[in-house]
Amino acid sequence: MNAILFFCHGSRDAQWRIPFEQIHTEFRGMHAGKLSELAFLEFMAPDFEAGVKTLVEQGATTIRVIPLFLAQGAHTRRDLGDLIEKAQLDHASVRFTVAPAIGEVDSIRAAIASWVAGQL
Repeated sequence: MNAILFFCHGSRDAQWRIPFEQIHTEFRGMHAGKLSELAFLEFMAPDFEAGVKTLVEQGATTIRVIPLFLAQGAHTRRDLGDLIEKAQLDHASVRFTVAPAIGEVDSIRAAIASWVAGQL
């Protein structure tokens, strides 16, 4: 069964997570039958390992990681790679794939540019 893991940085500020929870809630509203979880790199729970574990316990055999980062950086290239490598060892039967950072998606960049243009 396919699953989505939204992956965010995390923050010490508890309110920082609100827009990411909203994205996850909206996704679940549009795709109620699909498995999905929200996970954080640091400072917030659930962390990546816990998010993966929850999905696997729900029957996930393929997990598509969606990095909610505007650009590829050390966290998405190095840290996320390390997390996936460990998760793959812990869950050998699960296939992991990674989407590009959201800022590298043409339609998302265009939506941001359009929104900014509306601020003039």
